[in-house]
Amino acid sequence: MKATVEFDDALYRRLKVEAARRDRTIRDLVADGVRHVLGLPQPKDAGPEPVEWFGSLRDYAANAGGVHDLAAMRESIARGRGRGRGLRRG
Repeated sequence: MKATVEFDDALYRRLKVEAARRDRTIRDLVADGVRHVLGLPQPKDAGPEPVEWFGSLRDYAANAGGVHDLAAMRESIARGRGRGRGLRRG
């Protein structure tokens, strides 16, 4: 069944970004949200598996001085550390 839902512009932009980040459609995210509000289980095929490339940041984290926050990771990446140190590409 189809339904029309109106969102304010800012909320819709955030929803669109989140859908892209999760490699899902806006329709999927809205349906997931409705299931959540109604207390229904998510379907088994609720989207792709987590992205593997995130594990490659481990090398940058190791070079961030033992601090594993986003700012330290960005600083480590900016310094160029981790290059040629077994970063996996996927």
